[in-house]
Order: sequence, then C-alpha cells, then structure tokens
Amino acid sequence: MRPIGRSTHTAALVAVIGLAIAPAAHAQSNTALAEQLFLDGQKLMEAGDYAAACPKFADSQRLDPALGTLMHLASCHEKAGRTATAWSEFTDAAALAHKANQVERENFAHSHASALEGQLQKVIIELPRPPEGTTIRLDGNILPTGVLGTEIPLDPGDHTLEVSAPGKKTWRQSKLNLGPSATVSRVQVTLEDEAAPASPAPSSAVPPLGGASPHTDALPATSPGVDVAAGTDNPTKRILGFALAGAGAVGIAIGIGEEVTSMGRNNDVSKYPAGSPQRQTVSDQGSQAQAYALAFGGAGVVAAGIGVYLVLTSHGSAPPATVGSAQVTPWITPHGGGAGVGVAF
Repeated sequence: MRPIGRSTHTAALVAVIGLAIAPAAHAQSNTALAEQLFLDGQKLMEAGDYAAACPKFADSQRLDPALGTLMHLASCHEKAGRTATAWSEFTDAAALAHKANQVERENFAHSHASALEGQLQKVIIELPRPPEGTTIRLDGNILPTGVLGTEIPLDPGDHTLEVSAPGKKTWRQSKLNLGPSATVSRVQVTLEDEAAPASPAPSSAVPPLGGASPHTDALPATSPGVDVAAGTDNPTKRILGFALAGAGAVGIAIGIGEEVTSMGRNNDVSKYPAGSPQRQTVSDQGSQAQAYALAFGGAGVVAAGIGVYLVLTSHGSAPPATVGSAQVTPWITPHGGGAGVGVAF
C-alpha cells in the first residue's frame, strides 16, 4: 500500500500587488521544483532504488513541506532499513494527519510507526555527573546533555560517538555498531583529566659550598705528583706542604716590609716642593713598594694556605670535599695601601 498523493488540493492565486510579485514567483519556483523532485523520487522508489529515491523526497519536503511527501519519505526510509528515521517520520505524519482530519493517512502512518517501534535499536549514553561544558556529538551532530540516560533510537549500522569537556580528554567510540534486531545498548563514558605538563627534572649540578659564585677561582684540590687519597699517610705531601707554608710566610714578610716602605715614602712626599724631581722620585718609590707589597703579600698568603692544607691532609684523614676559595683584595689610601687575602677551606 502506497501513501496517497503528494497534497490533497492545488490552489492557485494570482495577485499582482506591487512588490509581492517577486516573492510569489520564488514560491512558485520552489513548488514546481519540489513537485518534480517528488515525481523523480516516486519513479526511483518503484524501481527499488531507495538510496537515490529517499534524498529526492527529502529535498522536495524541504522546499515545499507537504503531508504526502513526508509519508512517501517515511516509506522510503522504511524500505531502505532506516527504521529509527522512518519511525520518527511516520510519527510526525500521523500527528499532522490527525490535525488535518485525514483519517486514512493517520491510520496508515500510525500502523507503520507501531510496527517499526518494536524493531528499534536504541542507545543509552551513561555519564554520571557530567562536567560543566560537556559536549556530546553523535554522528557529528551535537546533542543536548539532557539525552544522557535516555534511550536514543538509531538506524542500524555504524555510528560515531564523541564526548568532551573542558580540562578533560576527549572520549571517542569510532564504531558503535547496531544490528537489525531490536535491542538497547548502554555506552559508559568516562572522562579522564588531561595530563598535567611534565615538571622539569631537578638539576644534578651541586651548588658551590658556602654560596660561592660558580665563577670564584678555587684552589686546586690536588697538586701534580701529590697523592691525596684519603686514609693514607703521605710524608712527601707533608714536606711539600711545610715548604709551601714557609715560602708563603717569607712572601708575607716581604709584602709587609714593602708596605711599610710604601707608607714611609708616601709620608716623605710632603717634605719636597711640588713638582720637584725629588718629590716625583719619592712618589714613584712609594708606588713601586706598594706594588711589591701586593704581589708578595698575596702570593705569600695563597702559598701558605695551600701548604697548610697539604700538611693537614697528609696524615691519613679524609680531605674536605672541596677546597675553598682564595681572594686577594687590594686597598689604597692617601697614606699608603695594602692587600687583604681571604682563604676558606
């Protein structure tokens, strides 16, 4: 049994009223095209080519909605095996026929909808407590979150389901396959938190002891030819340490002597007239003595520090992890100058 006609009546009203001519012509064009699409769909459906016929009816209904076209579209989808789509269309057609008091069409649509209802494949999407901003896409179409937990009729075949939410990994099921027989499938969706960005690995570099700058010149922990292995007594190392300590003491003494000489020469400068050769000579001697004081004194302190370190670590005790830093700081005053040397072990 085939649904009756495309429409129940044909009405033509020609009115030539100003600007109404163009809209009327456009509507007439749509009606004519819809009628041709409907006729093409009928021929294709009679030939059994439902895949080509259904889009013809769908386009005709879109251009010029009519109850007869909707019923043909539902019948086409029913024959093509799209049970959920046909059931929805027959249900709508029955409601429209009831409003139009077209009992025959209402009964036809209602009987087909009832028969299809027992064949429907349905899916229930389960997502307890969906996060704010959850988006559900079924076959690319966005659904409201209200569909969660509700039976959704679907045509048999493959379907895609995608659920996403801010701060969550997108959940996807690329092939949700539904067979031809009636059943209800439950799909449990679990949204996982997005992976947090990996924290940088801790640096393996050991910071300098005592907050020293990485650019501080450190004294060498070893000297060429000297064994500094912990737990062994090393007389050679101890002798070298005493020698360096002694040389350092001599250097310090020379530096002190030169500093005293520099201070004396600086005091003598005022005894000579300004610009005189004698004053210039005394001033140069003071500057030279001060330079010697800095050189010998600084070198003496460093040598003494190394010597003490070698002596202390030559008796079998474990040496410190690092040797500290040595820094020579010169100063100049109106009455002379000097140098300060700090050594940390």
